[in-house]
Amino acid sequence: MSGLRRALGTAMLLGALSGCNLVAGGVNVEPVAVASQKPGNVALYVSVSKHGNGVLGLKKDDFKVYENDFPLDNEQIKLTLLSTNPSTSRHATVLVDMSKALKREERKSLADALRPFIARLRQREPVSLYAFDGAEKAHLVQEYPQQEARAEPDEKDTSMDRLLGFSRKDASTSLYSAVMDGAAQLSASLAAEGRPVENGTLIVIALNPDSAGRVEESKLRDFVDQSPHHIFLMTVGTAASSADIAFIGKTGGTRAGSAMTMSAPLNDVANAVDDELFRNYLVSYCSPSRAGKRELKLEVTTRDAQGKASVGSYSTTFDADGFGPGCDSGSAPRFVVAKREAPATTKAVASNSKPATSKAKTGVAAHEPREPRDKEPAAAPAPSSPPTSASNEKGNASSGAPIAEPPKGLGYE
Repeated sequence: MSGLRRALGTAMLLGALSGCNLVAGGVNVEPVAVASQKPGNVALYVSVSKHGNGVLGLKKDDFKVYENDFPLDNEQIKLTLLSTNPSTSRHATVLVDMSKALKREERKSLADALRPFIARLRQREPVSLYAFDGAEKAHLVQEYPQQEARAEPDEKDTSMDRLLGFSRKDASTSLYSAVMDGAAQLSASLAAEGRPVENGTLIVIALNPDSAGRVEESKLRDFVDQSPHHIFLMTVGTAASSADIAFIGKTGGTRAGSAMTMSAPLNDVANAVDDELFRNYLVSYCSPSRAGKRELKLEVTTRDAQGKASVGSYSTTFDADGFGPGCDSGSAPRFVVAKREAPATTKAVASNSKPATSKAKTGVAAHEPREPRDKEPAAAPAPSSPPTSASNEKGNASSGAPIAEPPKGLGYE
């Protein structure tokens, strides 16, 4: 995640705290961000997965907190699950290769596949649609605001007409530079929202391998590896699918046989994006500690269809100096970014063909669709800290309902 500023209070950068996650029974509890602040608030923003798939619908009773190896009572510490929305900027960028000449029926099929795909993405975040050809920069086609209540494409939307009417000014294919430019535009969109956790998704639809040669492959590999964003790749047709470009899709990859068969693979990409979205939880509680460094462990228990339990955990430390009474676990935490470890391989999301795989590294995942929220001014910085974008508003606490319950119409029914 980029663009983070140090938060007020005793906020912690996980990458500097020797935190660790214990995977047991396939359950992985991965940190996104953590904060502790007076009068006694501790919050952990975590991603929960099992065998690589997001764990959805967890409730507060599925989480257990330990301080210095002592189990704390959830009711006594007022443990609750908060919405991640006030803390998280979300945006998706769809990058479409228009460098290849397509037949009329292929162009129609391309548009017919993209319309519902973009409509589905818009249910949870704003979307930007870009086209690229042989030029160095991608070309903006349309900015779509989030439209949470609408699952079907807007019949009055003419953006697909503009995409299909895109006139190639350079017959080459500058895939590598387009990926870098698309990621840069995505970062700018996220930074404009000014929230401490940034969740960006870049979806690349490639019909040709890179032929322009503006960017060396090794440079793009490093760029993709270091990018904070989720990056999905869908190759379309033989030319792109047979090329060595699977590394671009570090979060997930799929392929379509042709422009005529894009709908099912795009649906798989949307499912994978949903999986990254709903696996995140924001756990907040009031610590009973009043001084000193404390060892903190968050334990998560999941159950399969037969009720068999699997447990995973994440451990770190925090400073309780100055803690006291008066804590409200429903208060919005003030986060700094956490460094996250990369999985060993990409996620395969293909359904109609064998997906490509490559070495992967995951960026920050997100949560449920954003709730409307008025923009608030940033809190004033503490004397020893640089400015922060932290908010003082309260998160949306829940005593039992799953915070990460997917909305209807996204394929989880």
